[in-house]
Amino acid sequence: MSLQKKEYLSCHEHLKDRLAKLVLIDESDPKEESQILKNFRKLFRIKDVKQQIFCLKEICTKVQEVSRRNEPDSELKLSLEILVDIYLNCSPKHTVKRLLASTFQNFRDDLKTLVSTRMVHEVTVKVTAGVKDIRDGRKTVNMIYCLMENFPLGEHCLSQVFLPGLKYLSQALEEFLAAKRCELSPVEDNEMMHHCLACIQASSKLLQKCAGSLEGRESDAQRAIQSVLIAFLNNIIVILKSENFLLDCKTSGSMCLTLLLKLNLGSKATELILDVIFHENVKNKAEPPGWMLQTSLSRDELSQLSPTSCLCLWFGILAQLDVSDLLLHNEDNKSLLLDIMLDRILDMGSRSCDTTGKLQMARTIHMWTTRALACVRSDCCDRVVTSRLSGPGHLLQKVLKFVWTIWEDSTDVIRFTAKDIFESLIKVHKATTDVEAPEDQFLLDLSRSLLSEVSWSSKGKYGTLRILAESLKVSALLQYNPDLAQDILNNLKEQTVACYASDLYDKLSTEHLKELSQPDDRKQWQKIWVWPVLQCMMGNSTHQRTYVIEYILPKLLKTGKDTLSCMISSLCNSSQSVTDEQLGALVMCLRRARVMGLLDHAVSKSPEFLYGMVKTELVKQALSHTDDQARLDAFALLCENHKTSEPINQSEFRLLKYFIQWNMKNQSPSFRQHMVAHIKKLFLRYKESEGALCRKLNSENRPPGLDTTLSFYKAFGSWLFQFLLHSLYPGSAFARRTTALSVLSLMVDLLSPANSGGYVIWEEWKGCHIQTLMECLTDTFEDNKTEAYKVLRSCFSQGFYLKRMINMSESELLDIGLTLAGSNRPQDCTTGAFLLRILLLQPSIQDFFFSAQEILTKHLSPSALTQWGDLLNGEQGLREALQKLPLQPTESSGGTVLLLWILLFYLKDQLQVARTGLFIAAATKPMYPTLHCIRYILFDVNLKKLSKSEMLLWQPLMEDLLFCCLEISDIVSPVVQNSSPEGNVPEEAIKGVESIFASEGKTGTSEDKVSASEAERCVETVTLMPEYLIVCCWRNVKEVSLLLGQLTFEAPITTPHTSDVGLLTVQQNEVIGEYFKKQLMESIHRGAFELACAGFVKQCEMLWRCNIKTLHQLPKLWLDQVMADVKNDDENNKLCATRRSAGIPFFVQTLVSSEPHSTGRPCFKWTVKELLKLALMEDNVSGTPSNSKVHALNILRALYKDSRLGEVVTPFVADGLMAAILGFQSPFWAVRNSSTLLLSTMITRIFGVKRSKDESTMSKKNCQTGRQFFHQYPSLYPFLLGQLEVATRNISDTDQLHLHPGLYPVLMILGRLFQSPLEGADTSLNLAAFIPYVIRCSSSPVLKTRIMAARALQPLVQKGQLNSVMIQLLGMIPVEPKHAKHSHVHGALIQILNMLEVILTMADEIQSMESSVSKWKDKMWLITKKNPCYMTKQAAFEVTEKVLLVMEQLLSAQTNHATKEITNSMTEALNEEFQAGIHNKQTLCCVPGFVEYLTVITKLDLQITLRDGKSSSAADIATKVQSLLGSELYEVRLVVLDVLASIFTAHKQCKEHSDPQATCPVTMTTMSSAAIDGVMSLLPYLLERALHQEQHFECQIKVFKVLDLHPLLESKDWKDLCVRESSLQVLKQCLCLIESSRREEVNAAIIRFSRWLIRDVLQHWTDDCMETVDSWMAILRDSVGTEKITDLQLSVAMVIQHNALDLLRNCQKTLGTKKMFEFWEMLTNLQQEDDPEVREVITMTLQLLGNARAVQPSLTLDYLARSFIDVHAATKGANCLLTLISWIVSNESSNEGSERLFDKSEMNVFREDVLFYQIILKYCLALIQHGHFIASQTKHTNNSQHPEPDSPKESVASSIDQVLSQLHLVVNQEENDMEMSITTLSLLESDVREVLDLIRTFMETKSPRSLTSDKGRPFMKTGAFQESLLDRYKCQVLGFIYKLLSDLTGLSKNDDQLLTCLNNLSKETENSTYPNCFVAS
Repeated sequence: MSLQKKEYLSCHEHLKDRLAKLVLIDESDPKEESQILKNFRKLFRIKDVKQQIFCLKEICTKVQEVSRRNEPDSELKLSLEILVDIYLNCSPKHTVKRLLASTFQNFRDDLKTLVSTRMVHEVTVKVTAGVKDIRDGRKTVNMIYCLMENFPLGEHCLSQVFLPGLKYLSQALEEFLAAKRCELSPVEDNEMMHHCLACIQASSKLLQKCAGSLEGRESDAQRAIQSVLIAFLNNIIVILKSENFLLDCKTSGSMCLTLLLKLNLGSKATELILDVIFHENVKNKAEPPGWMLQTSLSRDELSQLSPTSCLCLWFGILAQLDVSDLLLHNEDNKSLLLDIMLDRILDMGSRSCDTTGKLQMARTIHMWTTRALACVRSDCCDRVVTSRLSGPGHLLQKVLKFVWTIWEDSTDVIRFTAKDIFESLIKVHKATTDVEAPEDQFLLDLSRSLLSEVSWSSKGKYGTLRILAESLKVSALLQYNPDLAQDILNNLKEQTVACYASDLYDKLSTEHLKELSQPDDRKQWQKIWVWPVLQCMMGNSTHQRTYVIEYILPKLLKTGKDTLSCMISSLCNSSQSVTDEQLGALVMCLRRARVMGLLDHAVSKSPEFLYGMVKTELVKQALSHTDDQARLDAFALLCENHKTSEPINQSEFRLLKYFIQWNMKNQSPSFRQHMVAHIKKLFLRYKESEGALCRKLNSENRPPGLDTTLSFYKAFGSWLFQFLLHSLYPGSAFARRTTALSVLSLMVDLLSPANSGGYVIWEEWKGCHIQTLMECLTDTFEDNKTEAYKVLRSCFSQGFYLKRMINMSESELLDIGLTLAGSNRPQDCTTGAFLLRILLLQPSIQDFFFSAQEILTKHLSPSALTQWGDLLNGEQGLREALQKLPLQPTESSGGTVLLLWILLFYLKDQLQVARTGLFIAAATKPMYPTLHCIRYILFDVNLKKLSKSEMLLWQPLMEDLLFCCLEISDIVSPVVQNSSPEGNVPEEAIKGVESIFASEGKTGTSEDKVSASEAERCVETVTLMPEYLIVCCWRNVKEVSLLLGQLTFEAPITTPHTSDVGLLTVQQNEVIGEYFKKQLMESIHRGAFELACAGFVKQCEMLWRCNIKTLHQLPKLWLDQVMADVKNDDENNKLCATRRSAGIPFFVQTLVSSEPHSTGRPCFKWTVKELLKLALMEDNVSGTPSNSKVHALNILRALYKDSRLGEVVTPFVADGLMAAILGFQSPFWAVRNSSTLLLSTMITRIFGVKRSKDESTMSKKNCQTGRQFFHQYPSLYPFLLGQLEVATRNISDTDQLHLHPGLYPVLMILGRLFQSPLEGADTSLNLAAFIPYVIRCSSSPVLKTRIMAARALQPLVQKGQLNSVMIQLLGMIPVEPKHAKHSHVHGALIQILNMLEVILTMADEIQSMESSVSKWKDKMWLITKKNPCYMTKQAAFEVTEKVLLVMEQLLSAQTNHATKEITNSMTEALNEEFQAGIHNKQTLCCVPGFVEYLTVITKLDLQITLRDGKSSSAADIATKVQSLLGSELYEVRLVVLDVLASIFTAHKQCKEHSDPQATCPVTMTTMSSAAIDGVMSLLPYLLERALHQEQHFECQIKVFKVLDLHPLLESKDWKDLCVRESSLQVLKQCLCLIESSRREEVNAAIIRFSRWLIRDVLQHWTDDCMETVDSWMAILRDSVGTEKITDLQLSVAMVIQHNALDLLRNCQKTLGTKKMFEFWEMLTNLQQEDDPEVREVITMTLQLLGNARAVQPSLTLDYLARSFIDVHAATKGANCLLTLISWIVSNESSNEGSERLFDKSEMNVFREDVLFYQIILKYCLALIQHGHFIASQTKHTNNSQHPEPDSPKESVASSIDQVLSQLHLVVNQEENDMEMSITTLSLLESDVREVLDLIRTFMETKSPRSLTSDKGRPFMKTGAFQESLLDRYKCQVLGFIYKLLSDLTGLSKNDDQLLTCLNNLSKETENSTYPNCFVAS
């Protein structure tokens, strides 16, 4: 039991034996006893801590009363003795301990004296008795520590026993350290270190609090103290020298050491510290005391300390020495604090590479700044010290540089410490200066540097600015950067900096508000800080909105109520309609305000307003908003409340229903999680508020309307329950199922037990609901099965068992469970496991298993049945043993153990088949499903809580199970460990089958024999589908590994030589370990050893923490063995040297990553060091590659990649990177391959996961500053510099190809470093040293080297070096082409290009670049024909373009002249090239760099022509563009088309938005008027090219895209476009192209363009158009199929959207009604597609038809059907009805294909057939409800029996209402969503007959048998079963419409056969327990 545990007070544990006997004296004793003793007896009989505290308070009160009455001392002393005993024996942090300490402290002085005397006596007895054992020692140490914890009386007592107490602590520390030296498990070792820490902390506190009692003591006491001091010092030095000790222990030890020296030496302690610890000579040095020679405190001993231990020692000295001592000077007049310690700390820190050392260094620097601040504020500080500690001084500048180095560290705590150091540093500076902070130049310069020179992606920037904001005025920062608020908000898009940015935003806004004094300033403040936040909330960035809402909005709202008013008035202007963006932001503000209690909770004055602030209709609009976050916020507004007991009103319930109904199937997991979280809050509020209302039911002041309010609660609860279970219908979308089950699980958990008089959920349950949940166990998603299981378990706890609810017996459940547990389909086994778990929840299950012989006969072999009988009734007598267990049936594990035995026998039968042949097992009895079921059932039981008698019953089961698992592993290992490719059938698997064929014909009666014919069928199955065999073997390995791993982790172990009984023995654990070792070391296939690794992790976690010596030593033993095997480079070594060393890295990785962190991970460190030795050893060039080195590199890769090792690998990163880079130079491919993989891992480990796919655009998040990188890995600086120097030595040598292997990785690393202006110039780690070598790389003949060198140079050059580097690079390019080496020139050019890109980003540096940039005019020969190299010409043109951009910003006459000269030269060169027809020279394509060159100059020429073509006419420009479009090279054509597309896109954006961002350097606004006319006139040519000339598919797509974007198509009629062909002719040609094209992407582009053609065709309609339009519509219909690509579907949607009014409303005269309705059907199908972009287009289409606002996707389908009715029902009501019914008839659910091992996944996870049917049915009913039947005249006159028109209407209306009540998914009767825009609808008899005929025809295709019987059995063939239910539901829907129309009109009354079939179907459904949405109410 932990000492910290708050246990109740026990007499025997908290009192001495004497007192315990006295307190527990029998009450019948004749002696009179006091009331106090009776109270003590009562105290110890109570078992509840809270009641004991109450009792103890009474006792203390009575003790004080007794002392006041001056009654006899004996009773008082006894009471105090008991109280003191209780206090001293209580564990730390115990409530009673704090209570008694407070009580003792408040006693009167005489009582205090008695308590003190008693306490001193008890403590003296304890400490003089010595340390008996470890537990007792720790208990006493805690007691001593607690006496000093805010307890002056305790301190007084300890001061009287100071010396014995100190001796005891010294002895305890000695004992703890001695115990730690023994071989302990990692957990025990960690516990011992914490004992040492507690002991040292107690000693330090004792020295600080009570050392004053020694003053004036005799020499004997001094000698005694010296002996204690010697022991303490020696032990502390031991701790400091230990590598694996806790850092806190070392730091506390150092502080204690300093205190001990001060205690004994006084003022001379500092001199000793200077001499011994810092090796400094001291003036008037005194000889050290004699006792010092007996300690380890000497220079020699301290020189052995590690850097981290030294830092800990110095931290302790800094913390405990007085300020005057810290300022003490040595012989050279250097002070300890200012001159010696800071430099030593910074120097020592550079030597420690591990995270612990870096953290300790940061803490020590922080302590230094804290002590420096104390010095400045103290009286002993002179002016010299003050000046030295000012901000600009070199001391604080050193600290500042250190802050810049660590402020971006990957470890959070180091970054936070950097912030603390900076804060202390600012305080030190402020304390040294008299200047006011706002005028302090040091602070102003610092803040400006941070604002302008540091990237906002730097996390450290935010914290430092926050600190500066406290010192400077925010207005000063805003004056320097007015857009500060917006800059901070822009960085809220990144999660990594969001919390830092929001913290800074909050600080700046609140500080700025404090600075403002005038009332008008408040509006200005809101404009600066509030309005940008609102803009962000209305923006498009989801992440930015989320973080603004989460972090900033609540803090802004706290600034005052006027902030909320300002937000609402800005967003919700009553004079204007609210946009979607404003609505989203408004709801976000309201939600936060409501949670914070800022909204008025009183009932609104008007029912139209919610919470008195916002219209209810606005909230409803927000609940169907297109933006997910806006909907969630609106929902949260309703769910959350500042006060949970506030009643929910009817409006809120109505809105809640509306949201839940339409948001169940959102495809975003994040949305679903948030929705469920909000619903949880809703349920808590529901329960609390309903409870508050129910409590008022019986009160006298019962409010009016209480029953009505409670009825709203019950109605909502009932509706939600029904809705959730209806949402679980077969075929429902995955998102709907998972949401419904999550919410239902919450509902069951949180709403039961019910409030008295409130809603009771258990009254709702019926059999169909249980059946629905049982069907959910077949869900393919395991989390859904789990939620369903949890709900079912709750149902069974209420007595809703399967037998009672759905008449499903235990026998049937066991039968299905065992069938699925032997299925060869992987998806069946989890369903089987869950069904068997359900079986165990049934009542009297143990008795059922005793009598389950009949069912077992069906599944088990005769021999297994015999064993089962023997098990129950034979020698083991399991039946009798289980019946004797003294447990309740609910607590017993008897049912579980019996089921596990059944499954084990079942497994053994399958094992027997597998022994015969793996082929047969794979096809019929694959074993892994049974293992899977065993694993699930086994770990439902808490194995550690089994009683001893139960353990004995379980042990044989565990033994048999382990044996079976190992045998299964042996059987499948030939396949898993085979070196053949996956899917190949190994020979070992075939041998068993051959033996069957060989034995065919032999006689035999063995039950285990398999017939040859069956074997042949199995062989055929597995040969045709080899995945059966592979899956069987791999899944068996997976199940065995997971089962054994979890078993070792959870099963208790039988401890040797003790009475502890467990389920596994030590030997069994060793056997399991050997299994894992074999799997990982010998498996070849990755799947197998990855699965084995998952189980091995569990075992290793248990072993490392196990207290049994044999077991906790196993991981280290295995590690030694595997490292010995890795080092053994023998050819006969079994380790796999290929396949990345196969499972060996996994084995080592698992062993070291599971090692407890608290131990310091010595095994990990040893392993990595050994591996690095192997990885860094030189290759034997003449011999074979070293397998040891390959293994070492592969294992290192796994270790560096493992996130569990985190920062532990940091000290070894530098060496790992060296090994990877040096590995590139190996002569052996295997080593180079492994080194490449290791380098990739090292780059990720150092710089983080790559954020951008493009290598050329490196994200700042994947880079580090040079100082930060080399500070973290200092050894890499000389290494990388050396490697680069060697690699570039002969790089420009053209006689031979020089490619040094180490060059690529070095350049790759340098390319990820960048200069930070705040770091200053550090000569030891200066990035400039790399620049000459990187520039040298530009002359490499290898293209990749030149490109990487250019990329690496860019971040190395600082601002001040840009000009000189540019001059140097330009100087490398010859002025004339003579003697030019093109590779050298190309390298220099691309480096210049990268430098120019940097210059263009620095506005303040451009003016200084004039001298270098103007030199480019001398190099213009590079772009002329004098240069024959296309690659250098391409680079030269790109440089010229950038140079002109730089020159545009230079303001001098000389520059203008040079600019003109360069521009003219470039124009001439381009004209010369294109006049020579270079764009048609296809023969040059094979020349390197030609195509790239051509695309660059084409783009440049186009830009110049279009942007600066003022001298050219429109015709010339059009001709030029046409010539380029006619190029033989498709790359040229693509460039031209891209430019045209970007121009047209920019033009379109310009029309839509007033100020668009240009996406292209050429836009309509920058083009000349001639250029615009020329581009516009290209339309006929583009059309001709698209239809007749273009053959390349990419160009085809692009040209149709350009045509689609052409502005003239939108602004002019087709006849005005100067196109020769009519729109109809063009459409025909487009259709021909579609028919001939095989690419769907091309077809999509053509269809999208056709939207412009169809509009003109419809406007100029002739009869000739029909055939073409029919063909066009056929293509559209074909393109909307689920199997088609998204582009096709999107194109069709855009065609319909573009022509919405023409195609959906006004085309009946041209196309006809039927075809018009086909477009509606296409819309309906597209709306149910997966792609959200397609659905968004449909939503916008509905807006064009009159919908006021876009709504969410799931609601759009309902709106679509409604719009269809609204638009056409008034004129074509019957056609509408017929069309809606035809949509149901034609809708086909996806049929299952041929049966495969894995089910075919759903192609469309958004579509839901039942939802679709319900929506269509709803609107069919609306049409019928508004319909007026008009019979034909003949019918009416001839048939006198025809019913009166009004007679059937009442029954029809009631039938409609009955059906509507069942449409839970789509009907919300409170919303009146059945109201239509039409009032009456005429239905002619002929129309009704047509509808009835359609239904009848469909129903006749369905046989009566198919309508009244299942196609599949529940849980078995789930697809077929669900399909049959959906068919049944479809027939029910159509049958109801049929019956309704028949009743209404009297038609088809004689169709008895169909009506009988429908009645039978309805009755069968009512009597069944199908999932509930298929059951008629």
